[in-house]
Amino acid sequence: MLYSLTDLLSWRVSTGETTASLTDVLFDPETRHLTYLALFRAGENGSSTLAAASLLTPPDPQDRTLHVTITEEELGRAPHWSGGSTELDSLLTALPPLVIGPFGATHAPLALTGFLGGEDAPESDPRAEAAIERYQRLGRWLDRPVFCRDAEIGTLVDMLYDAEANRIDYLVVDNGKLFGNHKYALPFSSLAHRAPGSKGGHLVLDLAEHELTGAPTPDDLLERSPS
Repeated sequence: MLYSLTDLLSWRVSTGETTASLTDVLFDPETRHLTYLALFRAGENGSSTLAAASLLTPPDPQDRTLHVTITEEELGRAPHWSGGSTELDSLLTALPPLVIGPFGATHAPLALTGFLGGEDAPESDPRAEAAIERYQRLGRWLDRPVFCRDAEIGTLVDMLYDAEANRIDYLVVDNGKLFGNHKYALPFSSLAHRAPGSKGGHLVLDLAEHELTGAPTPDDLLERSPS
């Protein structure tokens, strides 16, 4: 079943012992798999935590609840931060890829200096850059310009997620027109390039503009998904 990732951000999150809100999702653009859920737990010492997406059970559309099978002890060991996106970005630089973690993740926290082999490791070290690429944030992709091979076609407004396969299948592009406004659901597999944020973070799809004519809308695909 397909789900809108931006819609999931409005769902309640249950960790079994507490509740939280989902503030962002992290994914690996190569595999299209979700890797982490950014959870905020309110309270006197409210803070945000990264929980492995592998701990997410199938979404429950009836009560709009996401269930994450993680204990308080595991949440305490998971990467956490206080504040906004800047603090999260700093945290992500300390998460190298492909390490089995103690709290059920396929990507575990590890100090970047240890990963690179010293405190004076350069920020441009390609191994560090590769680690960052494994942790793309939905929030960093939304509202970015989208181009096909021969034209600019709109902005990215959503992604459609296959929960059973743990895979992002579609990019949702809004053409931004006042009259004739339309949203296209385009295969994530058509993504050819994403520019760095310093260059606007725009996306380039390996499609021609005329190929959009037969593209489904996100509502078409969400309605077709079995309940």
